[in-house]
Amino acid sequence: MTRRIHLSIFLSHVDHLTEGRNARLVDMGLVAEQAGADQAVFSEHVALAQVIEGVGEAAKFPFQPNENYPDPLVALAAIAGRTRTLRLATGILIAPLRPAIVLAKMVATLDHVSEGRLDLGLGSGWHIPELMAVGVEPPRAMEHLENTLGACRTLWAGGPSSFHSSTVNFERLYCQPTPLLGADIPVWLAGPPTRKTAERIARLGQGWLPFGNLSAIEIAQGRDHLRAAEVAHGLVEGSLGIRAALPTFPGDDIDRMLDAAFAQAPSFIAAGATHLQLPLWRYAKRFDEVGPIIEKARQRLDALKHL
Repeated sequence: MTRRIHLSIFLSHVDHLTEGRNARLVDMGLVAEQAGADQAVFSEHVALAQVIEGVGEAAKFPFQPNENYPDPLVALAAIAGRTRTLRLATGILIAPLRPAIVLAKMVATLDHVSEGRLDLGLGSGWHIPELMAVGVEPPRAMEHLENTLGACRTLWAGGPSSFHSSTVNFERLYCQPTPLLGADIPVWLAGPPTRKTAERIARLGQGWLPFGNLSAIEIAQGRDHLRAAEVAHGLVEGSLGIRAALPTFPGDDIDRMLDAAFAQAPSFIAAGATHLQLPLWRYAKRFDEVGPIIEKARQRLDALKHL
């Protein structure tokens, strides 16, 4: 392995570890950092309907409507205060659900309190009632995402800022603080492994968040599209990151489950993954297992350097 591969720990869906106490997510973030994780990741839904209704592949939702989804920016801000090196990521935050000026303010504030450790993963959303509840027509969700991101970057560059689009419009506004790196805050975008996704990422972002648990072959297909998009947009080849979820295998023996997962890691790395994501909720049954599991994952990833 000639490049550093980052270990991302997915911290959503962990109520069974925190006993319903969301405050323990902060402790979990600290444990993750101490155990060797590079990045903590939260997904979100702001609201879920009693009947789950969505569009596309993402509509195959495996959780109940009352699944606990702490706000990712709030949770990451709390974790930022307890950690020093852990990168803080959303995967994903649904951009159309928040007014652009509100999202710009919250993201910039989190970037400040974390001293620049935020990786902002964005998606357009798929859950129809959730989008409609904030006045977003589902077919226009991606339009909202692009306009929201454009407006945020305009505000992050420093005021007075003006922005005009089909969904977001303002004149000469100041929105302080701005991120530590200004409008260059890392933005990762979700999508399937298609040319359209790759073009959007090359135009707007720094990395790809694949939809679903894709195989290494599908990740490689997405990588090839990204490389072509990098050339088309004048980017350095290989500059766009890929955060891929390692496959999970059923069982009660954690060591065997991790062995099976990391046996697949070389194929994902060869396919272009720069970050390997581990879904903690599929491994740990108790809070006191979190640290040891992440330590074992770190050891297995580090061992790949010798291959």
